[in-house]
Amino acid sequence: MKKVISVCQIQAFTIILSLLALAMVFCPTAHAVKLGLASAWLFDDNAGKVAKDVVSGHDGDIKGSLEWVNNGKFGGALEFPGKGDSYVRVDHDDVFNSDPYTFVAWVKLEAKSWQYVVWRNGDVWPEPELVRHLDIWIHDADYPVFMWHVKGNVGRIDGKTIIADGNWHHIAKVYDGKNVQMFVDGKLDGEEPSGGTLDTSESPIWIGARPGDVAATGLFDEVGFFTEALSEDELNDVMDNGLADYAAVEAVGKATTTWALLKSKK
Repeated sequence: MKKVISVCQIQAFTIILSLLALAMVFCPTAHAVKLGLASAWLFDDNAGKVAKDVVSGHDGDIKGSLEWVNNGKFGGALEFPGKGDSYVRVDHDDVFNSDPYTFVAWVKLEAKSWQYVVWRNGDVWPEPELVRHLDIWIHDADYPVFMWHVKGNVGRIDGKTIIADGNWHHIAKVYDGKNVQMFVDGKLDGEEPSGGTLDTSESPIWIGARPGDVAATGLFDEVGFFTEALSEDELNDVMDNGLADYAAVEAVGKATTTWALLKSKK
């Protein structure tokens, strides 16, 4: 007897072929899943008081007098005026307590006294608890400093490279569960044992400032948070090509692609 192919079987086969075609067309998004990109703020919004997270909707509220500009490292950027009331605030999500993680950003900072790249330990200063999970600031001598806490004990890396010099620099913090690494412009600039599992909290992320009127002066672009410890090669690929290829967005124009589409292809 000849087998009869049902309508349901034909439809199922068609759906499978369609999904395979989508996977081929959108192959860069699979790379994003592989590297664990959880959030990406490309700062290409050009207007408004919201900095969109094109990956998972952890949009940032724009506070104070930040300005949209079109001379970013990749397309647009946000200009920070060096005022403590001017920053991007992202509400807490447990994903930002990830162990391990990688944080990346392009910055073009002026040589100003004491600046902040990213802060995550509450909305007040002095901080009520020493639980810094993500903390990057710029020393008065214009080099980056990473800090973190393990059971309230302080960990710290002081960088060797001057980055507050009016030029674009890529900065990355990599925490693999045992060590913290500082990368500047794709090269290792410092490394220290973490001292244990980093403390966590339910604090928001501040980009470009911390409470107490310590803030950045300059441009920010391509800020991203990964839930994996990226290798040096992976960091350099992200740095050179931008986050668009990892964030389920089109490379040309960085137009947002529906996040539901990415999830449907897992």
